Amino acid sequence: MTSTIRTLRQGALLLALVVVTGLAAAKGVTGDGAIPVVELMPLTMKHEADLKLTADQIKSLDDYRKQAMPGRVAVQKKIIELRGQLRMAILENKPHADRDALMKQIADAEVQHFQGRDRCVEHLRKTLSADQFAQLSKLYLDGLR
Repeated sequence: MTSTIRTLRQGALLLALVVVTGLAAAKGVTGDGAIPVVELMPLTMKHEADLKLTADQIKSLDDYRKQAMPGRVAVQKKIIELRGQLRMAILENKPHADRDALMKQIADAEVQHFQGRDRCVEHLRKTLSADQFAQLSKLYLDGLR
């Protein structure tokens, strides 16, 4: 009988650990980061030679990346954290007002992310020639298919 009780206790402890570990893992998931609506900069750098970028264009794009990257990374991190908080609020049946507030914060952060991506594309549009931008756009769209 004592071995049965010990087994039940061990099973309960194991179950509690699995639940706690699972909930901790559910809080923030890297895949929660918003998929960019448009993401051209990495492709621009990858195809630098194919696009025949000039030294001035490369410098301009490098300067832009250095200036914009910290803000973009911070927004993406914020989105991941907020989505994790919302996930837990839903699973833990928190008040709807709390969930709604988190949803609004996520929506606001997503808009910031969209705006940052839009600014990046505008910088590319100003920096590249029309032909270079058209070539880059085609490369990007072909990669989505």
